[in-house]
Amino acid sequence: MSKSTLLSVSNTQQPLLTHQLLGDNGDNQYYQSVQQYIDTVLQTRDGQITAHNKGNLVTLGQLGIADAHEILLLQAAVHKTPQLSVHLVVIAHQAINRQQLQKQWQQQGLLHAKHPLMPHANALLNTELAAIDGCQRLTLNNTRLIIDVYYGEPIKQLKLVATPGKQRIQHWLALPDTSQSNQIDHYFNQTVLWQYARLSSDNASFYRASKTTNADTSQKAIDKQLTLCGFNTLLVEPVDDITMAERQAMRQQLNQQFAYNPLPSTSEKDDAIAIIGGGIAAASLALSLAQRGKSSILYCKDAQLGQGASGNKQGAIYPLLTPENGPLSQFFQQAFLFSRRQIQSLVDDGFIIGHQWCGVLHTGFDERSETRLNKIIKGQHWPAEIATTVNAKQASQLANLNIDKSGFYYPLGGWVCPFEFAQAAISKAQTLANVTVVYNSQIKRIESSQQGWQLYTDNAELPIATHPQLVVASGAQLTDYPQTKQLQITGFRGQVSHVPAQGELANLSTVICANGYLTPQHQQLHCVGASYVKDPKHLDFCPQEQHENSLKMKQSFPNSNWPDDIDVSNNDARVGVRMVSRDHFPIMGSATDVEELFNRYAIQQQSKDKPSQWQRYWQTTPAPIYEGLYVLGGLGSRGLSSGPLVAECLATNLCGELSPLNLELQALLSPNRMWLRKLLKGKALM
Repeated sequence: MSKSTLLSVSNTQQPLLTHQLLGDNGDNQYYQSVQQYIDTVLQTRDGQITAHNKGNLVTLGQLGIADAHEILLLQAAVHKTPQLSVHLVVIAHQAINRQQLQKQWQQQGLLHAKHPLMPHANALLNTELAAIDGCQRLTLNNTRLIIDVYYGEPIKQLKLVATPGKQRIQHWLALPDTSQSNQIDHYFNQTVLWQYARLSSDNASFYRASKTTNADTSQKAIDKQLTLCGFNTLLVEPVDDITMAERQAMRQQLNQQFAYNPLPSTSEKDDAIAIIGGGIAAASLALSLAQRGKSSILYCKDAQLGQGASGNKQGAIYPLLTPENGPLSQFFQQAFLFSRRQIQSLVDDGFIIGHQWCGVLHTGFDERSETRLNKIIKGQHWPAEIATTVNAKQASQLANLNIDKSGFYYPLGGWVCPFEFAQAAISKAQTLANVTVVYNSQIKRIESSQQGWQLYTDNAELPIATHPQLVVASGAQLTDYPQTKQLQITGFRGQVSHVPAQGELANLSTVICANGYLTPQHQQLHCVGASYVKDPKHLDFCPQEQHENSLKMKQSFPNSNWPDDIDVSNNDARVGVRMVSRDHFPIMGSATDVEELFNRYAIQQQSKDKPSQWQRYWQTTPAPIYEGLYVLGGLGSRGLSSGPLVAECLATNLCGELSPLNLELQALLSPNRMWLRKLLKGKALM
């Protein structure tokens, strides 16, 4: 154990895991010391949690990931302590993905059936950790262990992490490789040390693990700087008021930087959160809240869940990528991976969700689409687990059909039954918290009162319920209320055709996205579509759209015969409305008081102040919102990929926990973003 430790670790404790991690290779003493660190910070004795932490969430930070052995030891400790919940934040400059971990662990013997860490290693591998920038949220041990893995330059990642209202990091562990000469500046420069401090509790500790007992000059200098940032040794030293004031100043400075986007407030009450809706967005939110012990009541207008845009038999799930890999592309990679984990977790728990992780093959269908796809392919060095380039021969092998075009293949993608996903999410949520669904409940209007938000059905004079916090997550009905009607999203009708599995078509083994999408068969049917009609006048079956769906694959692959097997003559189809924003981001956050926003803008127009003064005003002044009212929607045609993560983000905000999305992304999801985007640039709203 390093002599430069800033955390007192008892040498008298017996580690929970006595088996040598890597055999007799000289590192066993190091892993024993890490195990002692884990036991100490979790306050465990022989696998039992002490009264000091009973019922609490322990939040830990880790610098570096290496081969993730320390995470496996933490998994084992959490597994042995069923009363304990842990949230681990991992900051890693050098990324490692599932394939790399698996290769290392196979060589080290960790995946041998008799190795005590094998179950935990497999669980971590099954999260499909990817080498992408930004946060990847992993949930293990039935969500008692949440791991946020941040890959990329530490300061770049940390400076945009929102300071949580309640949850702060209590203990930090720095792995040995973070102190190496080629890494030390990334992890221990003064700027990034203060970011660790900003996210930490006032009495947070810092343990720098080492495989040697010698502390060189640079290590001593780092320890001194850590102390100056407020990290103490024995957790009993007096708090330095100046240091704590500096931490608070940094928190306020970050809040001021994103003041224009007020985040949902944390409720101290135990009242159930009301949710209007019954699709993927609403169900995912109820699940994320329930995983935190928070109750909710869903008001679903239909007799069962998932009857709106979430009602398709099969929906494609894969990330939206852009050539520049900007915030939109990065968001969708994070969201897609989280959604995949949520779905697989429900399946592993025994819930029935039609799905197939068969990959998604993406090709162009005309010159314009092929040009754009080539820009995406060539624009970045994409991680192989996200997307890979395939030639026509490889594409044909993946699809098990003749594909005469090259394209992009998303190996972790596939298809999922959306309404079964929504139903499973609610069923799981009901095992974790008090979650109620009120069916056949069409909420016609909502009104604010001193007690909270009142919900009315039809023309009733009295509300059916009043809730302090209300989330409108009602899909196509998202803009039905005066408080939400001006949200800048548009409804698009989509008719998906169900065609029988026959001929060559029945052999399809991956989802195809070209001019529309086509799924492998499920219950003897394929889904093909979908139409895209703006501001639909009705939701009736449309013969013309059915015919157009039959031609989509033929138009995409005119030299192949298998599209002739697509037969839509049975007129079997389903119609839904997808709400789409112009920038393709979903909408999540506090509902904007648009009337008040325009009132302030009118004052600005009449003012003689310089434009720069008003730009400063909009930047530093919280935009007007309806207190206790939130919106969650605008998922477009990619609700399966984006819905669960934005719901998770809203749930963490409402519970005062660390969010999986940074402040920049949350601002890009904000309901006020379209208006503020203009105001912050000094442009006219109209």
